[in-house]
Amino acid sequence: MADRPRIVGIDLGTTNTLVASVRNRIPKIVPTDRGNLILPTVVALSAKGDLLVGGVAKDQMVTNPRNTLWGTKRLIGRKYHSKSVEDLRGSFPYDIVEGPNGDAAVMMGGKLYTLPQVSSFVLSQLKTIAEQFLGGPIDAAVISVPAYYNDNQRQAVKEAGRLAGFDVKRIVNEPTAAALAYGFNRGLDQKVLVYDLGGGTFDVSVLHLAGNVFEVLATGGDTFLGGADFDTRIMEYVLERFREETKVDLTENPIALQRIKNAAEAAKIDLTLIPNVVIDLPFIDERKGKPVDLRIPLTREFLNSLTGDLVDRTFEICDRVLEEKGIARSDIDEIILVGGQSRMPLVQQKIQAHFGKPPRKGVHPDECVALGAALLGDSLGSIDAVTLLDAVSMPIGYALPNGRVKRIIEKNSLIPMVKSFRLPPPKEPGSAYIELDIFQGDSDLMVDNEYLGTVRVPAAAAGRKIDFRLTEECLLQVTVEEASGTPRRVDLATRDTPEQLKRALSDVLRNNVDHQPVVSGSNAASDDERGLLSSIKRVFRRG
Repeated sequence: MADRPRIVGIDLGTTNTLVASVRNRIPKIVPTDRGNLILPTVVALSAKGDLLVGGVAKDQMVTNPRNTLWGTKRLIGRKYHSKSVEDLRGSFPYDIVEGPNGDAAVMMGGKLYTLPQVSSFVLSQLKTIAEQFLGGPIDAAVISVPAYYNDNQRQAVKEAGRLAGFDVKRIVNEPTAAALAYGFNRGLDQKVLVYDLGGGTFDVSVLHLAGNVFEVLATGGDTFLGGADFDTRIMEYVLERFREETKVDLTENPIALQRIKNAAEAAKIDLTLIPNVVIDLPFIDERKGKPVDLRIPLTREFLNSLTGDLVDRTFEICDRVLEEKGIARSDIDEIILVGGQSRMPLVQQKIQAHFGKPPRKGVHPDECVALGAALLGDSLGSIDAVTLLDAVSMPIGYALPNGRVKRIIEKNSLIPMVKSFRLPPPKEPGSAYIELDIFQGDSDLMVDNEYLGTVRVPAAAAGRKIDFRLTEECLLQVTVEEASGTPRRVDLATRDTPEQLKRALSDVLRNNVDHQPVVSGSNAASDDERGLLSSIKRVFRRG
C-alpha cells in the first residue's frame, strides 16, 4: 500500500518559524536553520542584491536595518490606513507603504513587497529544508495562525503558503494546535486553557478534550501583545539610563538602536535562568572622537517591575474569555504554555497564583504548535482523524448607515457554520446596487473594527437570502440567492472608501455614542509610554 502524501505542520511565528513532520504517528520538529530547530522569521536583501532568509538574514540586521524585514506577522493581512498599521508605522527600521488593494506592504532594496510575499520567502525556505531532510517532495502543509487573526489575516497567510508552493490543507489556530500536541491519542476528558504568549501576539483558548475530539469553548487575545513589547520596555530603560549616565542620546543612532534591541532580547532570555545580567555593548557611540561603551546591569526583579503590567494584561484577557462563557477558574484542569515569552518566571508565578495550579511542564512551548499542526495534517483523511470543533474569535457583521455594525456571526460560534439573512434595500433610493461593507471585530462601532471587503450586488437582489459561511479554517465565504433560487458565491470587493469613511465618521461617532465601544485590548500606548518609544519610531523611519 502506497504511503499517503506527507503533510507538514508549520508554525509561522513572529520571531521564529518551525516545521514538523509525522512518522509512525509520532510528530517531530525538522531541523532547520544551521541544524537548529527554529528558523528566524527574518528576510533581508544584501548589498549585492541576494535574498537572505533565516539566520543569515538575522546576522546582518545591525548593519543593514533598512533592508531587513522582521516582525511582519504583525502587519500581514492589514490595511495600510487601518489604525493597527498606523500604530505600528515607524516601529520598524524598514518602510511600511501602501500596496495593492490598500493593503500594508513593505519596501526592501527599493522594491515593494506584499506581506504574503515576505512570508512566502520564509515558507519556501522551510519547504526546501524539509524536502532535503525528509528525502522527497512536500507539497502540502497545515499552517497555524493566532486564534485572534481576522479573516483578512488568515487569507493572507493562506496566500503566502500558496506562493511558497504549498497546497495549504488547513489553517489552524495556534492554541488549538498546541492542545492537539498535548492531548492527541491520550484519551483525556479535560478542560484545558492554552496560554499562548509569543513574540508578537497573545492568545488564550479554553478547550474541552474528550478523546480525540477537541472542542474550543472560548477564545480571545490581543494581536499587539507579545515578547517584542517586553523587549521594547528593556530597550527604553537602557536608553534612558545611558542618557542619564553619559548625556548621550542614542535614539538618533539606528545601528546603536538595533544593537540595543538585540541585547535586550538576549538579556530577557538569560533572565529566565539567572537572576542578574549585564547588558554590555562596547563602542556603542563616540563623543569627541573617543569611543563610548554601554554597560548597564539588569536584574530579574527589575525586569518584573518593568513588564508586570504587560503580564497583568494577559490575565485580564483570560478572565474576560472565561466570563464570556461562564467558566470558572476552578473548572480548568490544565494550563498549557505556548510561546517563548511564556517561559518568563513571572508569567509562570502569576499563572499559579491566578488559577491556583502550576502550568503543565510536559509540553514544549516553542514546539507544540508545529507538532500539533503536523498531527492534524497527518490525520486528515485517515479513519481515526481528530475532530476539531473550533470557534470564531471575533464577531462578523455589516455596517449600518449610522456607523454601527449589525452582527451576523457572534464571537465563539462553533465553526464550520452558516448564518443567513435577507439583503436590505440599497442605502440610497434609486441606487443600482446594494453594497454591504463587511467588518470583523469586537466593537459595535464600524470605526473600531477591521474592514474585510464589500458585497456588491444589483439592487434587484433586495430581499433575497444571503449566507455568511465560515469554513473549518474560519475563512468567510459569501453566497447570494439568484432569482432562480440558486445560491451563487460572491467575492468580497475592496472599495477605496471604507478606511476614509471610517476616519471621517470617527469623531462624530465617538462624540455621540451612548456607551464606550467594546474593545479587546488596546493598541494605543498610554501617555507614559510615548516618550522614548516615539523617539525610537522617528529614527527608525529616518534610518
